Amino acid sequence: MKYSFTAVQPKRIFSKIVKIWWFYIFLSVFLIGAFSINLKIQTEQSTKNSKDMVQKQDFYYQQIQKVQSNQKRLEYELLVIKDDITDNMLVKDAIDNLLNLIPDQITISLIEIKDQSLVIKGNTPSKEVFRYLLQDPLKAIFGESKVSFFMLSNGGYEFVSESHTEQSFIRNIQEVE
Repeated sequence: MKYSFTAVQPKRIFSKIVKIWWFYIFLSVFLIGAFSINLKIQTEQSTKNSKDMVQKQDFYYQQIQKVQSNQKRLEYELLVIKDDITDNMLVKDAIDNLLNLIPDQITISLIEIKDQSLVIKGNTPSKEVFRYLLQDPLKAIFGESKVSFFMLSNGGYEFVSESHTEQSFIRNIQEVE
């Protein structure tokens, strides 16, 4: 006996719509959890990368400091070298001028240049040739010039001339520093 026009259907605790809703709720909770875990992993990696970048920044800062100190040292060395080149050119010119002062009759065996003095040793045919051709120009340059003569067997003279000045003939390197 049937009192209904529809066939009997089994009753379920959860209907299809509730099951669909529960599926989407679990799916959304899973996706939110997955995004949360992913966000946490990315945050940890960013923190680690940030620490690495800070270490690299410190390293590069130290390298920059080293390069800057090397640059300052090299600039100082370049300045010293330029000063030395200038000093060498001045000394070279002074030596050239000194050698141009020496007449052909006088033979030089030693020239010793010190800070404020000049020592010349050599041979001359006579004392007068030395005094007029070399000693007078040396007195004009240095202010004080002394000479000692020694008689040679051939009639000439061996001489030792010492010339002194108040100013420095060669610039002292300690003045530059």
